[in-house]
Amino acid sequence: MKPNGQKCVLYERDCIGCLECETCDLDPNKVCDNCGKCIDFDDVASIKIDKIYTNPDDYQG
Repeated sequence: MKPNGQKCVLYERDCIGCLECETCDLDPNKVCDNCGKCIDFDDVASIKIDKIYTNPDDYQG
């Protein structure tokens, strides 16, 4: 099945319906489900801030 008018997102060609773009990078037998396990997040982190203390005497650690 060849989709009409779509460009391949991996190669310089028209889409041929091979579904290679839908394959999991970690498990080639699995369809990608956007789990994010293949993405390296070591340089990015986030924290939730509950409260900001402007007076050190208010802090009870």
